[in-house]
Amino acid sequence: MTYIYDVILNFQNELYEFYEWNNDDNIYHIKRIYLMRIDSKTYNDIIDNKVKLNDELMLNIFNKCEYFDNKKVLTIPYAILLTDSYRVMAVMINIDGLIIKYSSLLLEDEEDILEVSERLATVKIDYQVIDKKIKSNLTRNEKDIIKYIKRDLYNSYQEKNINKLKYLYYEMFNKQCENLDKMYNDLIDILTDQLDNRHYNLYNLIKLSLMHKNV
Repeated sequence: MTYIYDVILNFQNELYEFYEWNNDDNIYHIKRIYLMRIDSKTYNDIIDNKVKLNDELMLNIFNKCEYFDNKKVLTIPYAILLTDSYRVMAVMINIDGLIIKYSSLLLEDEEDILEVSERLATVKIDYQVIDKKIKSNLTRNEKDIIKYIKRDLYNSYQEKNINKLKYLYYEMFNKQCENLDKMYNDLIDILTDQLDNRHYNLYNLIKLSLMHKNV
C-alpha cells in the first residue's frame, strides 16, 4: 500500500461516475488515503456484491484517511482506494467490515492514481461475499426521478388526496377512476426499472401540480 494525497471523493451508496455527481453531494477533499492494488476478480466482486473485509485490513487502514474540513483535518475511520491498475475506486467501510459506500474519482485523479498503481505489488485480501447486489440499468438521475414520483404518490395516498390522484390517473390512462387504492396501485405499477416517456410525463405532471398548489 501507499498513500495518495489531495484527491476529491464523493461517497455514495452506489458507485456513480464523476459526471453523475450532484451539486449538493457531500464532497470530501481528501488530504491522504491509502491505495491498495488488488486483482481484477476481487475488484469485480466488490463492485458486484455486498462484501465484508477481514479484520487485518481494517486495522491497517484505521484512521489513515484524512480529509480537510474548513481549517481542520478530520479522519474517516475506515476508507481506502482500491485498484486493479485498470480501474480505481474508493470505498468506505463500517466498523463490522462491510463496505457501505463507494466513490469514483475525477478523471485527472484517476489517471494519476492508475499510473502510481503500476508500481505497486498486487495484494491478496481476505473478504466474504455477503450478498449479490441488485443491478439496475438506470442512471442516477433516472433513479432520482423514480424516487421522487414514488414519494409523492405515497404522500398523496396517505393524505387521501383523491383529487390529485384522479388528475394524475386521468392524464396517464385517459380514463376516470374514483377508487383511491386502484389509482395509487396502477400509478405505482408503471414505475418499472426501464424509464420511458410515461415516467417523465408523470414526473412533470406531479411537478406541475405542486407549482399550482404553491401559487
